[in-house]
Amino acid sequence: MLIYKLVINSSGMSDIARVLEISKNTVKSRLLKLSLVIRKPIIYESLQVYEIDEMFTRINGKRKWVVYAINRKTRQIIDFAVGSRSNETILEVVNTVLLLNPKKIYTDRFSSYKSLIPKSIHRMVRFQTNLIERFNLNLRNHLKRLSRKTLCYTKNREILEATLKLYFWGNQLKFK
Repeated sequence: MLIYKLVINSSGMSDIARVLEISKNTVKSRLLKLSLVIRKPIIYESLQVYEIDEMFTRINGKRKWVVYAINRKTRQIIDFAVGSRSNETILEVVNTVLLLNPKKIYTDRFSSYKSLIPKSIHRMVRFQTNLIERFNLNLRNHLKRLSRKTLCYTKNREILEATLKLYFWGNQLKFK
């Protein structure tokens, strides 16, 4: 429970280990165990409006991208993917959203979206991605490892994905 609260409130692995007086390896293994309990929510909705965006982070010094989609009305994260800024990574999220029969999908002007999202529902309008851009700022504030200029960084993709699962869908966890 404490690890979950510390992770989503901008504490890095070393911070958590120091506060809880346990080793970093214990923090890592417990974080991974917590993330295994969390499942991507099954969403039954259609004709909703979504926003998709990507943000960069570093894993062992290499630039990687977190791509995710959010329902504009409910503010629920639909799906996310971590990887290079390529069509394959973006397509993982886009396919999940397309399965929901969206009314509209708003994105920034990144060229890959044009070829992946049907023109009839895709909009690339400058101020229509304000919700997800604000969410990007919140993510960077709440998850230390996503901050642009910090000493805290991710060494392992698996830990980044576990942290994102906890942040996006951690409310599924039941603590005694």
